Amino acid sequence: MPRIIAIGNVRSDGTIYNSTPGITIDTRGGYHGEMYRVVLPEGFTHNDNYVIQLSHQMVDDGDQDHFYTSIAYLYPNKNGFQVGIYRNDRGEYIRGDWSFVLFDL
Repeated sequence: MPRIIAIGNVRSDGTIYNSTPGITIDTRGGYHGEMYRVVLPEGFTHNDNYVIQLSHQMVDDGDQDHFYTSIAYLYPNKNGFQVGIYRNDRGEYIRGDWSFVLFDL
């Protein structure tokens, strides 16, 4: 049975809250916009054989118009992974609030 090894909420600016201790988020420029990098503590996992579950809030452009986005991870390894929120109508990565759960297999 898989077990939860990490959980967290991340604000659009990369601030992490309500999370497993020791996890950090780096924000960095990415292809066509912004991406996030989740950094796991040293020795937290022994390999990249874990499941990443992501979710995010609908993004508001300030005019109470919500638009379609998708969230995905890239480059998972034992030290962490990257996360991108993609705005489908403009073809660019954007910032938004999101959450994650990691399951050990």
